[in-house]
Amino acid sequence: MKYWRDDFELHWTLRDIGGGRLKLSPITEDQLSELLEMGLVEIVDDQVKLTEAGNRKIQ
Repeated sequence: MKYWRDDFELHWTLRDIGGGRLKLSPITEDQLSELLEMGLVEIVDDQVKLTEAGNRKIQ
């Protein structure tokens, strides 16, 4: 299931995660699950972090 309207929205969601702005721009559990399945984020010490693939997606 796709939880973003378009790639632009996904791009900004990944930028928010990379910038540590999840408190200001929270994501849903479903969005997090999809990002984990896509290999764009990982959970490290209870924090959502971009993977190398996630970083490449926003560059």
